Amino acid sequence: MHRNYDFEIRGVKVVATANDVNRLSKPLASRFRKLHLSKYTREQFVQVAGKECSKLPRDTAEMIGEEVFKVDGSVRDVISISKLLKRYDGPEEVREILTTFNKYGTEVDDYIL
Repeated sequence: MHRNYDFEIRGVKVVATANDVNRLSKPLASRFRKLHLSKYTREQFVQVAGKECSKLPRDTAEMIGEEVFKVDGSVRDVISISKLLKRYDGPEEVREILTTFNKYGTEVDDYIL
């Protein structure tokens, strides 16, 4: 069933992200302003990791940030690792997870502590 609605929304701004802008259709891409963001510095990445891993102790979150940054700097990997840890887990459990990721060839490759 096809319905049309006639109303106006004011003050709305649409924001979108894409990993590969070239894969968007030209009509869609033409409706957005393209901003290319630089990669995080090590310090920025560790700070972001600390915020994403807020349930973990600060030193554990920073360790995760440091190790992930060495490999690829993906915040998604930081989030994946933090979800596997409990509040009281420490460096040994982080090492276990990173070793397991490395052993079984997940998307997070080359973590060796």
